Amino acid sequence: MGVLGNQPNRDSFLVRHEQVDAFLESAAQLAKKHSTTIETVIEARRVLEEERRNTLLVQAGDFHDEHMAGLEDLLSRIAEVLESRE
Repeated sequence: MGVLGNQPNRDSFLVRHEQVDAFLESAAQLAKKHSTTIETVIEARRVLEEERRNTLLVQAGDFHDEHMAGLEDLLSRIAEVLESRE
C-alpha cells in the first residue's frame, strides 16, 4: 500500500458471466456430493461470506482503534510542546 495520496488503484470487483457459470457448476457439484439442493449450497455460501465480512469489519475496527491511539498520542505531544512555550 502506498502513502496517502499516492496509492495504487484498487481492483474493481466486477462479476463476469463466466464466474457466475463456474459458481453455479460448483454449487451443483456440491449439492450432488452432499445430497442437498443448490439453494442450500448457495445459502451456505452466503453464511460463509457473512462470516468473512464480520471478520473484515472486526479487523477494520482494530486498525481504526490503532490509528486513533496513534493520533491521540501525536496530538498530546503537540499540546505538550505548545503548552511548554507559554
